[in-house]
Amino acid sequence: MSIAWHRTEPREVRPFFETAKAEDALDDSGIRLFAGGDTFLDTTYDLDEIDFQKLDPAINAVLVDPALWMPEGLAAGDLELVLIARNSFLKRSEVVSRCSLAQTVPTDYPIEQELLAQLGGGRNVQFILALCLAAERPPVPGSPFVPGHWLARKTFLLRSRTMPQLFDLQTRTDDAWITAGYPAKTFFVVEYSGGIAGEMEDGSSVATVYVHVDAHNKMVNSQAGEVLQPLLASEIIVSIVTASRADWKDLNEVDASSPLATLMKQLGDSEPLSLEEFKTLANEPSRLRAVLQDRLSVVRSIK
Repeated sequence: MSIAWHRTEPREVRPFFETAKAEDALDDSGIRLFAGGDTFLDTTYDLDEIDFQKLDPAINAVLVDPALWMPEGLAAGDLELVLIARNSFLKRSEVVSRCSLAQTVPTDYPIEQELLAQLGGGRNVQFILALCLAAERPPVPGSPFVPGHWLARKTFLLRSRTMPQLFDLQTRTDDAWITAGYPAKTFFVVEYSGGIAGEMEDGSSVATVYVHVDAHNKMVNSQAGEVLQPLLASEIIVSIVTASRADWKDLNEVDASSPLATLMKQLGDSEPLSLEEFKTLANEPSRLRAVLQDRLSVVRSIK
């Protein structure tokens, strides 16, 4: 059964000051990563390839008693607890569960292996647990009124140590490629926008990657994706490093919160690359490509 859902709005359009008491209502929710394992409250997890092979996640929803935070004018039946799984690289989101607060809300949400496989095996997947408005209401200043407006939210991110979040991915049809000035069957291009050496805001990226929609659909819906995804990611990162050269070639030190610092950490073996090691590697694209292919397990993905 297909479930329609409105995307939750970015924090920039908030705050809903009438529902401020609700914003911490999900803070004690957690995630279990492996069968029989402990439940943790942290929101970001960097995992190795071996971890993804045994990944069996479940979200543990802990909701503070609504009587302690329910805004005036809202009732339990006006709100839903929603769990969404999202892979930004694959541009794919799935509603795992939605439940009205007027009902008994489940506390345990296991993620099915079939869904996990559709979302890239859990690599760079977000599990978003949100307390949302269920139905449209007349607009009231400071209060949610559109279905999907969230009152509280907690997001768990599972990151591959070998695939930094450097880019946003968009798809293009034949006509869109032609309009953009490319051949109709272009596989992908990378447009670097800047900022690799500085601190980035949450949800931002240093580049936009455009992929042909037919290739993207094959990556999502067939086994070819298991091979194409890491190979494509390695080529994208090589392109970003090459295009960003002006931003790092004259640096003497690296901002520890920058995407560049993250990339240097993930390109290293047991230790992050030093800045000089990174520059040396980046100046040899074929060697950089080889290191990325190793870190992204390209060969192991070929079955």
